This record gives sequence, structure tokens and C-alpha cells, in this order.
Amino acid sequence: MLDGSGSMKQKFQQQVKFELAGNILVSFIDSMERTNPKVEFALRVFGHQFPKAQNNCKDTKLEVPFTKKNSENIKQALKRINPQGQTPITYALEQSLNDFPKDSTAYNSIILITDGIETCGGNPCDLAELFQQKRIVLKPFIVGLGITDSLKKFFNCLGTYYDVADENEFGGVLNAVIKQALNKTTVQVNLLDAYGIPNETNVEMSFLDHYSHKTLFNFVHTLDASGNPDTLRLDPKGRYDLIVHTFPPVRKNNIELLPGKHNMIALDVPQGKLNLIIDGQTNSYTPVQCIVRKVGTEEILYVQDFNTTRKYLAGDYDLEIITLPRIYKYGMRMQQAPETSIHIPVPGTIQLQPMQLVVAALFVKENNALTKVYDFNALKTNMSLQVQPGEYILIFRPDKGKRANLTQQKVFTVSSNKTTQVKL
Repeated sequence: MLDGSGSMKQKFQQQVKFELAGNILVSFIDSMERTNPKVEFALRVFGHQFPKAQNNCKDTKLEVPFTKKNSENIKQALKRINPQGQTPITYALEQSLNDFPKDSTAYNSIILITDGIETCGGNPCDLAELFQQKRIVLKPFIVGLGITDSLKKFFNCLGTYYDVADENEFGGVLNAVIKQALNKTTVQVNLLDAYGIPNETNVEMSFLDHYSHKTLFNFVHTLDASGNPDTLRLDPKGRYDLIVHTFPPVRKNNIELLPGKHNMIALDVPQGKLNLIIDGQTNSYTPVQCIVRKVGTEEILYVQDFNTTRKYLAGDYDLEIITLPRIYKYGMRMQQAPETSIHIPVPGTIQLQPMQLVVAALFVKENNALTKVYDFNALKTNMSLQVQPGEYILIFRPDKGKRANLTQQKVFTVSSNKTTQVKL
């Protein structure tokens, strides 16, 4: 995108700015097309169709549409252009979004060459945000021809600014810009442990569009043979949110990648291991699970099986072990080392043998009060129940007669790997 406003008629040291920009631009396009035939160029110019006095702030035109081997077309178009008008940078950039062919796999870039700033009241910062949301094109590369230091800040929010202080620098700057626009953009995600070292790995990651929240890419984090995080190739258009699927997940929002560069993203994800163990042979017993919550919260973070090990972010957790009775462990500290181990005994079995239909419930005594462990409701046939070792109270009443004064209770002890028979 080339500035064709009146100021581009002025000389930049020895050459007219517009001629200098056009000649070098055509030369580089020609060279790039010969070395990379897949690249397509187009030319949009602004400020060249109407005299400055007319104050036309919609003065921009796509002079040469995108196609391959376009350098000669661009060269001929530049010969016809007479710089003369205003500098509607924001409007021209906005119109340029419609110039790119609709191709979701294309890598679209804008190189803006100008010697001044917006003269039509447009806000380039708002436009830069629009570019990010639409994910059509990279934030522009701006090549400034002799722009004063006080005016350079105008371009800070719009894109990446390159300053050309004299005409001999122009070719080198343009070459660097085009190479950066065409280079692959790579990303390295460093998952930092408790010591700030990127040793955490083997965890899933999702890259989301920052604006739509749509998931764009999923990866499993990997360390190579040298222990370095794997390098990913990502589209630098737009902004990303990154979710690392630890327990609980870690998120980093509003990530903007530098195009054509190797980008490094670091997140603190120190993890500790929780090892749940049943002490003894459990083959004949129902599997036991543990509900894991962040300390002081009700939301279930994960349900972990016993006799397994699982990683969690370093921190404090509340555990609810799904046994009869329930076992609660509050404020358990998970840290990178050593691992946290929770042991419970092998359950025992209660075998109830009712002689008639009874209404029954199982209790334990805690702090001089009874806590119900299991409600049998109406029990008519034999039933087995697995419970933790300890002393229990069974309160029951024959259903026949339906009289409260027929209520009875039995106190008994259950041992691991043993069956306790209770006749009712």
C-alpha cells in the first residue's frame, strides 16, 4: 500500500519519494516472484486521484489486484500515478481488507509505505483491533520515509514500524520487511515448574481465538530429546488465548505473535502428584474413587480412582473419598516434591440377614453423635455392604406392626478383608 499524497512529490535527499519507493518496490517484487513463485502481490494507492484542495478522504484505489507474476503490472501502474492529495491511511487500510482473495489457508500481509500520518481524522488504533478480530491479515508493516520522531508514535498501535532515515536504507528495510512478512511464525510454549524451569510437559494445550473464543489448535506439549519444548508453527494473524489443560487449567489471554519470528510463551504450571493407595488386596472389592476440589470450593475438579497417581497444580486441595463412611481430608498440600500419598485400609463386608421385612439404617458414632452411613429402607432379603473398618450401629424396626417401640439396635465391629454377619 503506497502513499500517493502530495507530500510524496517532495525529494527524499536525491530522489522524489514516490519514484524512490516505486522503483525499489518493483525491484523487490520482481526478485521475490522469481525466488518464490507462490507469492502474490497487489498494489493499493491512496491520495493520488484528487488534488489536496478537494480534501477527499476516500481517495484510494486498488490499482493492481492480486495475481502471480505481477511486478510488470505494478510497474506500469506506478508510471500513471501523480501524487497530489490527502493521506487517508485509516480509510485505505480498511478498504484493503476486501482486496485479499478469500482463502483461509493464505498468509496475508500489508506493507504500508508512507512519509506522513493520517490527515483525514481516522483512528488507526481502532482499525488495528478490527484487523485482529477478522483474522484476515497481519497487523501492517509500516515503512516510514523520513518521518519525524514526534510523528512515529502515530503508528505504534497500528503495526510494526520501520524507519528509513536516508534513501540508501530503503532497500534494506524493505527487504527485511518482506522477509519477515513471508517467514514462518513459530511458537515455543514453556511450562515452568516451581523453580521457573520449563520442565513440565505431556499436557494438552488449546489455542483459542481471543475474540470469538473458538478453539483453533490443540496440541500435546512435548519436550524433544534435548529437553527443549517443541516448536509449533502458528498463523500470526489475530490474537490468541492459550489454555493449558492441567488440573485446574491455566490460561493466558490476549497473546499477540510477532510475525516471521520465534515467539516464546511462558506459563507457571508447577505440578505435584497425588497418589491414592488402598493398603492390601482389593480385587474382590468395589473400586474406590476420590473427589478432588480446590480448597474451600464446591466445584469438582476431578474424580480420581484409588491405586492411581494423578498430577495437580501445586496448591491446597480438599479430598472427599467415596467410601462408607465418607472420608474427608481438608487442605491437602500438593507440591512438586515429594508426592502426596493418601492411604486407606481395605474395606470389610457387612452381611445383613433379615428374618422378616425390616426398616433399617447404618450409623457410626462421631463426637458423641450418630451419623447415618447408609439407609436400607425396607429390607427383606439378605444384603452385603462394603464399609471401612470400624465400629457400627445398626438401628432397625420390623415393618410388621409399625410400632416405634419395636425399634432395636446392634453394635458390631467390621475388620478389613473380613465379613461380619448381622442377623435381624
